[in-house]
Parts: sequence; C-alpha cells; structure tokens
Amino acid sequence: MRAAPGLRAVLSFLTPLVLVSAVAPGGTAGAAPRSGAPLSAFAIGPDNLRLLSQTPWVGPGPSDFQLRLQVTASQPAGESLALIVYDALTSRSAFEAAADGDVHGPYYVPAPLPLGSLAADRGGGVNVDIPVNRRSGGLSLSTTGVYPVQAFLEQGGVRTGQPLTVFLVYVDKYARELHRLDAAFVLPFASPVRLSGLGVPDPNPDAAASSLGRDASMLVKAWVPVTLQADAATIVSIEKAGPAGQAVLANIKQDLEAGGELLPSTALPVDIAALVSSGLEDQLRAEVVSGGKLLEAMAGAAPSLATWVFGDDIDASTLAALAAMGAKQVVVPEEDLSSLPAADSRLTFARPAELALPGDQLKVVGADAGLSSRLGGATGGPGTVLLANRLLAELAMIDLETPSYERGVVLEPPPGTTLDPAFLSIFLSGLHDNPLVKAVSVQQLFSDVPMATTAGKLLVRTAQGHQAAPLPGVEGLADAEQAVLLAGEVYGNSSAPIALLEQQLTTSLSSLYSGSTREALLVGVLQAANRELAKLHMPAETSITLTSRQGRLPLSFASTSGLTARIRLVLTSEQLSFVATRFAEGRCFPVNLGSEYCLLTLSQPATTLQVPVVARTSGSFPLSLAMGAPDGSAFFAQGSITVRSTAISDLGLILMLGAALFLAVWWARNARHGRRARRLVPRDEEPSRVGNEAGAVRRLG
Repeated sequence: MRAAPGLRAVLSFLTPLVLVSAVAPGGTAGAAPRSGAPLSAFAIGPDNLRLLSQTPWVGPGPSDFQLRLQVTASQPAGESLALIVYDALTSRSAFEAAADGDVHGPYYVPAPLPLGSLAADRGGGVNVDIPVNRRSGGLSLSTTGVYPVQAFLEQGGVRTGQPLTVFLVYVDKYARELHRLDAAFVLPFASPVRLSGLGVPDPNPDAAASSLGRDASMLVKAWVPVTLQADAATIVSIEKAGPAGQAVLANIKQDLEAGGELLPSTALPVDIAALVSSGLEDQLRAEVVSGGKLLEAMAGAAPSLATWVFGDDIDASTLAALAAMGAKQVVVPEEDLSSLPAADSRLTFARPAELALPGDQLKVVGADAGLSSRLGGATGGPGTVLLANRLLAELAMIDLETPSYERGVVLEPPPGTTLDPAFLSIFLSGLHDNPLVKAVSVQQLFSDVPMATTAGKLLVRTAQGHQAAPLPGVEGLADAEQAVLLAGEVYGNSSAPIALLEQQLTTSLSSLYSGSTREALLVGVLQAANRELAKLHMPAETSITLTSRQGRLPLSFASTSGLTARIRLVLTSEQLSFVATRFAEGRCFPVNLGSEYCLLTLSQPATTLQVPVVARTSGSFPLSLAMGAPDGSAFFAQGSITVRSTAISDLGLILMLGAALFLAVWWARNARHGRRARRLVPRDEEPSRVGNEAGAVRRLG
C-alpha cells in the first residue's frame, strides 16, 4: 500500500489544538526537528501538495493516519507543512463541500512542520503520520466518522498555494455491529474495436491490450466482488492479441471463478435502444445470445440475462424489450428515473424500487450520479490517488447517514471511461474488508437490500429516458434477410457463402457503421444472395412430345454454384396427371390432379430427371415449373415447357368406343329384323302381292 517509508514525520497532540512535536522514527515526543535535511529533494516550483497515498481508515484501537505527500515548494528553506483536522462531517452535502475546500466547524491545528525537518524518499514523497488514540499522545477520537484533513504550505504564517483536502475515516469498536453500505462497482472492460472485411473484430492493439491487462490484473491482486461489464467484441479482439491477450483472459477467468459478476453483452457493438426503436427485437435477442456464447467461450462464464446495467439514456420501450428477454433487475442513471418523494430526497437514496413498464415490471436502482461523475475523472493523472481515497471516504459518509439500515449504491463510470489501473488498485484495496462499506455484485445488491417503500407500499418509479431514434439505413434489412434466409435453406447456413452473408447481415447492425454504410452493405448482401440463387438454372424452355398416354418428361437442371443444393420443385399442368416416384436425387409427391412437388438434392453441375406423367388429353399444353426452398416458404425461379401429346385421350377413346358400340348394336338389330320379315312371306308370291298392293293404292287415290 505504501512506498519505501523514508523519514516519517509524526504529529503528536497533547491537546486537541496544539502540535507538540515532529520526530523521525525512533525519536521521542518533544525532540527538535532534525537539521540539515536535504531540501534539494523537494521539487521547486509553484507551491503545491499532491497525495501519493493515505490510510483508508483507522481505529478502533491506537493507530496512525498515514499520509504520503509530494511537495513542490517555491522556497523550501523558508516554508512549512501545516495540517488542520476538522470535526466529523454530518451529511453528504457537507462532505462534497469539504472536498471542494469549503470546510467549517471545530478543528484541530497542529503546529507547522518546517520542510527542513523532512526528507523525501526515493519516490519523491514525504511521509507524515497523525497518531490516533495513542497513549503517547496524538489525536483523540471516540466516534465513528469522516474527518476532513487539510494540508497546505505556509511561509511566515501565511498560506502559499492551494490546500489539499483529504479525509480521515475513523471506525470505533461498535461500527462492525451496524449495517455496512453495499457498494456495487461496475467495471467497464472495453476498448475501441475495428471490424475486418469479414465483419469480425481485428486483434486488439498491443497498447490497448496492455492497458486492459493491467485492469484485469488489479481484479486478481486486490480481490473484491466486482461487476464486470465486458464487451464481447473487445474480449474476442483481446483473445487474438497473442500472449498478452491470453494473460488478460486468464485474469478475467480467475476473477469470475472467485465470484465476480459478468453482465450481458451483444456480440458486436450495437445501439440497443436504436434496435428496439426500429422494431428489431429479434435481431437484438440474437445478438445478445451470440454475445453470451462468445463470453462463455472466452471468459469461461456465461452472463445471466437477469441483470442489466446502462450508463446512458435508456427509455421504457427498451427496458420492456429486455424484460421480455428475461431481465429481472436493471441499473440505469438516476436522472433517467422519475423523481423521488420528498421524504426520500433528504439523504442519499440507496435502495431498489419497482420500475413500472408496459405489460411488465422490473427492479431498478438508479446509479448514483455524484459517484458516477467522479469515476469519470479516474482516467489517470496527478489526482488519481486523491480521487480514489475520496470515493472511499464518500462511501463511508453515505453509510454513516443511516448506519442502522441496509442500503446500497451502484458506482458506474460514464460510458467510454477507461479507468486508470492505479485508481483501481487503490480503490479495490480500500474496499477489501472495509468496516463501513461492503463490496458486492449488482445482483447481490438487489438480493441484500430491501425494496424502498412509501406510505407502506412499494415505491414505484417510471423510466424517463428519451425514446431513441431508429437505426438509420435499415430499410433494406428485411429484404436482405429474406434473401439470405432463402439461400441458407437451399445451400445450408454452414456453407461458406451463406455464412459470410449472415455475418455481414449481423455486422450491418453494428453502431460502428453510419447509416449510408449500413444501407450500402445491405444492398450488397441482397444482391449477393440473389446471385447465389441464380446459379441454379431451370430446364430451358422447349417442347417435349408424348406418343403415348403414359411417359416420362426429361427435365434437366444445371448448377454453377459448386455447392449442394436442396430444393423443392413444383410441377403444375391441367392436362397432366403425376405419379409418385423416387430418384437418386429425391422423391416426387402428387398433390392433386394436375400438380406435384419434388424434394431434390442437386450436387452435380448437371442433373436430368425422368419425371413420369400421364396425359389426360392430346394436343399442346404448358407445364409450369417453380423452384424454391425445401419447405416451400419461398420460390426464387420459375419456368415452363410445352408438352405435345399425340396419344388418344381418355375422352376420345371413350367416344370412339361408344360410337363403335352403337354401330355394332344398330347393325345387329337391323340384320335380325330383316331376316324375320323374309321368313313371314313366301318367296314365289311376293312380287305379285307387291304389285296388287300398289294398284290398290292407285285406285284409292
């Protein structure tokens, strides 16, 4: 926690207001400052103090509040280091004012330490101790609290430069009997990602991998429960970064195995709210599922979809979509929630509430705005150590507002924040075994901390985030998806061309692309899918002659795709009947009179099928062909051929047989009648009888 101690100044208090001595280790109270200190060890320049380290808390027994400062002085020989210890703060607002240098109330004023009595260590730091509750003297404290401490340089009793304000957290023997504040720290783990031409993340640059590696190593060195908001695309790019990337993943796995929490992530960077606003919930769900699989493969743990954390504007529609996907509890910025009742606004609001959504409900915690804002400054620089220790003291202050109640806060850096490893080291170490603050995961906070109530009922809040604008450039998404889906049904989703098109479809939704780029990409996907389907060629339009009622139609198909294709072929003709049959390439099934479908697997550049048919009439008539997906959901090619039948049709055959039968019956009856008449009249009398009858007729006329 501390660098090489060097020469340490010890502040002793005989009374609360008087500094008695400043001695080196091994010295005694009341000894004179050591002369001849190497003043050249101090930096020369505008008077300034910088915190290098401090004790996160002291007590309940005798202890020392240790400070290590970097001193820059314009005239070291004539200047002194002065400190003021103020009384315990009573509110968070007073804490925030003190952090800005506005401190009031009772205080303790030790005598200044001449810089000539101090010596900087090898790291350029000066170590100063304030004894607390020691018999030999020092600061006497009995009540758990947060005490502001101001350090500054002075010359001749006049301050030079700005004071440095730190906070002494004292814990008495009763503190551990009270509820500790649950603090859920969300650690972003992401870096800018570039996508290759294939739509997959490129390897992470060495510098970025190294920075993320330091963050990951901090999780292991000073382990406390942390909620890791890991970007799946970043994890993939880290994995490709060689040995450095493998070391990062190893540390992440170790942290998760020890109980760390992993939040859900989409496979690629996307704007979740924009997808929902565009009506693309199904695509969002696919991205989340894919991201979960990537994280499980790379980090060794699958995130739960029950807990989500958002650091920017989020609206009710998006939260409702996540609830439909399995979300149960969510963290959003406090400003994105409806205002609190007046009774809950006097102190830090630190409990979950119920979030009302259309058709559903979630538990919600508003990420503390002040803590999150300060985390936004933890990106490195000279104030990193001071910021880390101030955050720890502020958490203690929040706990001491109402230490008898179980409460919890979420610390979430603003989006895009890359936390400095030095900050992480100090902050996580200060959370470890902290007597006032308990580090927990977000999920554990929801489990541990009771729901907020008002007037005896659960407090219900509403989402106030602005509705996101639809994702630009997605107008052609549905057509491109349909074409790729059809091509996947025909060629198989695992075939190289289709897998690439599906990847490009997924990639098109990434927030890394502009609207115009996304539109062009979708047009390209649609055209590419149609080109793949166009490589399957229907039989050429021709004429086929059937010389008998039953015959086979030779249908030739060509493929230039080089892939195995599974298709449904539909044949339709009002003048033909079809017969169920089997080929090496598949089978055909009659549907009704005049129609059948065939399920075929075409694996050769050229395939000819002999399709059996029965002609129901003679003459020329069309046979319609349609080629589509195996399930018949869509068709991508149509054609026709002309069938000429010279065979006698069934109707013609029936008519001919009927006519012949009629003639045969007529002839038979006529022949039988004539024979009977000749048998009734004698052959030799017949002429005279006929003549007499004719004459009688004439006479009658």
